[in-house]
Amino acid sequence: MLVHFPIVFWTVAVGAYVASAAGLTESIDAIAKFANGAGLTMAMLAMIAGLLELRRIDSRSEAMRVATWHMLVMATVWVCFLVALVLSISPELAGSTARLAVVAFAVLGFLLMAVGGWLGGRLVYEFGIAVKYRV
Repeated sequence: MLVHFPIVFWTVAVGAYVASAAGLTESIDAIAKFANGAGLTMAMLAMIAGLLELRRIDSRSEAMRVATWHMLVMATVWVCFLVALVLSISPELAGSTARLAVVAFAVLGFLLMAVGGWLGGRLVYEFGIAVKYRV
């Protein structure tokens, strides 16, 4: 259930970073930073839950291969959004090139998040990872 929060926060962050780079309003920049920071925090909680679930997967299974790729992709997403946040709060990087870099890292993170989400969906819906069946 935790995975939905970073998805929402990072989606808002990408939109807000793009709007900020387009010069819409200054308050949108604060929204982008807040949403990104909240996404990073919630993603860390989701990663901890995922690591706890990883222990239950057979290490030689196809599910473990998919879980490993999911973990690598989502860790890369987290780093992309962290770089975007650091670049957006650094006062010495306030130029248009830095704004473009922020948008580039956020968009890259967003696109990779889609790939990671597809892999996570496979874990749940194809392999039944983290699913409890009630009888």
